[in-house]
Amino acid sequence: MIEVLKFGSSVLRSSDDLRVAVDEIYRRWRTGYRVLAVVSAFEGVTDRLLREIERTIGTDSREATAAYVATGEQQTAALLVGALQRHGLPARAIEPREIALMAEGSLLESTPVRVNLQVLERLWSSNPILVLPGFYGIDAEGRTVLFGRGGSDLSALFLAGVLGAECRLLKDVPGVFEADPATHLQAKRFSALSWTTAAKLSGALIQAKALEYARGRTLSFEVGRPSEAIGTKIGALPDALEIKPNRPKPLSVALLGCGVVGRGVYDALKHYPEIFELRHVVVRDLERYSGIPEATTQTSVALGGGADVVVICFGGTTLAHSIMAAALEQGKFVVTANKAAVALHGESLSRYVRSAQRRLWYSAAVGGALPVLENVERLRAPVREIRGIVNSTCEVILEAQAQGKSRAEAVAVAQSQGLTEGDPEMDTSGRDSADKLAILIDAAFHERIHPASISVRGIDAITGNGQGYKLIARAHREGGRIVATVAPEVPEPHSFLGQAEGAENRLEIELTSGEVIRLRARGAGRWPTAVSVVGDLLEIARL
Repeated sequence: MIEVLKFGSSVLRSSDDLRVAVDEIYRRWRTGYRVLAVVSAFEGVTDRLLREIERTIGTDSREATAAYVATGEQQTAALLVGALQRHGLPARAIEPREIALMAEGSLLESTPVRVNLQVLERLWSSNPILVLPGFYGIDAEGRTVLFGRGGSDLSALFLAGVLGAECRLLKDVPGVFEADPATHLQAKRFSALSWTTAAKLSGALIQAKALEYARGRTLSFEVGRPSEAIGTKIGALPDALEIKPNRPKPLSVALLGCGVVGRGVYDALKHYPEIFELRHVVVRDLERYSGIPEATTQTSVALGGGADVVVICFGGTTLAHSIMAAALEQGKFVVTANKAAVALHGESLSRYVRSAQRRLWYSAAVGGALPVLENVERLRAPVREIRGIVNSTCEVILEAQAQGKSRAEAVAVAQSQGLTEGDPEMDTSGRDSADKLAILIDAAFHERIHPASISVRGIDAITGNGQGYKLIARAHREGGRIVATVAPEVPEPHSFLGQAEGAENRLEIELTSGEVIRLRARGAGRWPTAVSVVGDLLEIARL
């Protein structure tokens, strides 16, 4: 499945808004889509570039104008890829020239006509998230040509059409309204629109040229706001106003723990004041968190009547489980990155995971930004084996040792990157990987095993400098039981697991059909883990 997401300047006004795009892209990738993100220049940048070139060389050279103005989109694309990679997502920037996005027409008002789909497929094979600067293509002479004002809409719709992909144009409003909602507060949103009516009502919201292109090719698409479940579908549809306005109040959140991961969640939630109201942040030391007005040392606030969602971002099992269980019993949602508590108490918590309205979410417990559990739970064919690298700390330690550092120095490197558990021995002994493997086994084989029953050898068992070693977690069904191990191995250097580097997690899911699904992303650290926690929160908000 492919989805084209177009981020306009009303959404990406500046680099401060990149986090919203990261969360929207992650939401689609974790649900099984390959993503092509098409971006506009930041707000006001195109106008600034036009003024600069007119002041410098005048308006005579349209070729220079097109090439110069296109750098606005290139800048946004580069920064978005950097933000995605910072959050651990496997993303790559691509250029119209690289994918042969050819256009016909004048230098400043062209229309895309073809693209090299084989190149896109090759790029997607190693990077499931691609980011393309919109608004321009290449003409037959190899010159940069623009698609006109608002041309990133046209970029997105053209690519969605030739790819047979879904397309969502992301704006600062949740769809198309019967009147401007900024000045007509009672204006109703359309849930569906024909291309003809959309052309009459959308005004500057959607490029007219792009709408005409979509109608001419019977191409349906959606207009909406990032991270929201509602929007307007445009296509061969009868016009329909929303029957009942869907304006839910923000979900109130209690955040327990504001360390490496918790602080990342705290910062991310500030981007969504219309979706989340952060009421309490439970910490141990108020002086340390004096800059957080919601800070408190009272754990009991999480179980009071004020919080809809309890987010647990601290380690240990006893206290974490007791709070989880109490909050769930009260009907609250719980989101956690605590893999040890989930693995140890999976039996008692299971009824909150597979119920009709899921209450317990823990995507961040395995793989950080890697959407392992989502992919496993979507599988239709039975799983033969799961195998992979699910602990980033050990990977960083082994690489540092291979470069000549002592074990203590290598552990310090991992700690400086915010990767280790409170006690690094949980990582190096393999117990952290065993906790994650127990959760994966539950998802893949629908069987629960106690983490202590998994055969574990950590990287402490390695002699020498660790060159070539990876800590591999494996599980497969053998007869009537699950055989699960965690142990150091030396995979083939050019194999999928052998190519893992740094804090990257990699997983192979082998199905009984013989198909092997391969996933990779950064597996630990503040931002990769926080993006997964926030991903769960946004899914809850969309229920």
